[in-house]
Amino acid sequence: MHTFELYFAAAILAGTPLLLAATGELLAETVGLLNIGIEGLMLMGAVTGVVVTLHTGDPELGLLCGALAGAAYLLVFYALPVIGLGTDQVLPGFGVWFVGLGLSQLIGNSYQNTTVPAQSTVVGLPGLDRIPVVKELVGQYPWPVYLAFVLPFALAWMLGHTRHGRNLRAIGEDPEAASSGAGIGVRRWRTVYVGVNGLLGGLAGAMLAVVVVGEWGTDVTAGRGFIALAVVIFSGWRPMRCIVGAYVFGGLLILADLGGALAWPVPSDFLDMMPYVGAVAILIAWAAQSRGRGAAPSALGARLKRAG
Repeated sequence: MHTFELYFAAAILAGTPLLLAATGELLAETVGLLNIGIEGLMLMGAVTGVVVTLHTGDPELGLLCGALAGAAYLLVFYALPVIGLGTDQVLPGFGVWFVGLGLSQLIGNSYQNTTVPAQSTVVGLPGLDRIPVVKELVGQYPWPVYLAFVLPFALAWMLGHTRHGRNLRAIGEDPEAASSGAGIGVRRWRTVYVGVNGLLGGLAGAMLAVVVVGEWGTDVTAGRGFIALAVVIFSGWRPMRCIVGAYVFGGLLILADLGGALAWPVPSDFLDMMPYVGAVAILIAWAAQSRGRGAAPSALGARLKRAG
């Protein structure tokens, strides 16, 4: 396999956890919920995925359990205070981050740097998996890669062409009006999509640890949760653009490996820094342009008042 093909495949694998986490976060933000604790969410999915895979030898079960752990974790530590008790959204988001950081370290302490022997099943797309070059580029990846790629298409269609999608956007723009005026179950749908956010964030963490890295470590996410937040902002809250943002950042995440393979005269630490510099640049650019009404849902981050 040529260098470009290897880099492309590695960028796709590195970008997939970002795309999964960003898609889940975009769904939550569509209904007005800002979860800044994606890092902690991914860590909980990662440690659960590794522990289950090591004990069962089944990476698919590890990925599934990582996703379910993420959903349960977010429903308890985010949905309960924000939706159930009506608290501000920022502090529970910090709680999701810090509790996830500490709890994942506690659970994974005895599994530190333990290699996961089994890898997720590689799925070949019919027809494409027999074509040279094309097979290496798009035809042979674990199933979460294809799921992550398809989800933004499905989400874009749902938000733009279905009544349910319009209801979700109405919740994100004005939850009180959506509840009292249109009779939409704001709390119910917000709870559902917090769960979906948790599922995709947990799967993102599990895939990162089980498939991409192949081991558990307390720094396995290395800031990817915050990069996923940047991807959502980069996308302008449009699902299809999440694909571009995630894979661009995926390519940036492996620049150091590519530079080492090609003997670039650039320090690897500088290349390692690039995705985080990119994330900060996106946040600064968004802040500079957000004086007026931006693309973000109007009620994003606001405390729920009267909606039922």
